[in-house]
Amino acid sequence: MRCISLRFYCIVVTIFVFSGLIKAQDQLSFAVKTSPSVEFNFTTVNQYLTGVTVSNAITLNIESDVQWDLYVGTQTDEPGFWNEISAYSIHGEKPPVSILQMRVRNLSNTSLVSGFVPLSDITDPVYIIGSEVEDFPVNCPDQGTNAPGSYLVNPNCYRFSIDLRVVPGFDYKAGLYSLTIQYVLVEDL
Repeated sequence: MRCISLRFYCIVVTIFVFSGLIKAQDQLSFAVKTSPSVEFNFTTVNQYLTGVTVSNAITLNIESDVQWDLYVGTQTDEPGFWNEISAYSIHGEKPPVSILQMRVRNLSNTSLVSGFVPLSDITDPVYIIGSEVEDFPVNCPDQGTNAPGSYLVNPNCYRFSIDLRVVPGFDYKAGLYSLTIQYVLVEDL
């Protein structure tokens, strides 16, 4: 990976997926149909100002026979800030993870995430489906669908395409950065 000038970043995102199997008789799983890494290279001023978007960067396929929640957050060495691999400058601050944004889509628009939203640390995750408390069951195709189902039978509700966008601006230290995105699927308890 190379960047054109000291003012430009290269950013690498590693994707980690966690699926919780809650009880022996219950099945809760999902598969990711993507590369484990996504790269963002900034080579023009316009890219810094408007961002770089990778459409369909991640596809999540859900299968569950229990009510479930799906949330996402970043994991870094210093929570809330990208991991610095190599600095190209001594000026500026380390970029916050919030410059990374996601948009979650499926054919039934069941996600609770609408448009691009900034990511945050996994300790303060963004809920795609459900919440941190027990939720009422929601059947497909309603927004917030969390009822048992499968992407094999009903991909409109149980397959999610995720677009990623980074909009860094010029306030942060130029360099090579990385972070890990964790997608967590758990039984709604």
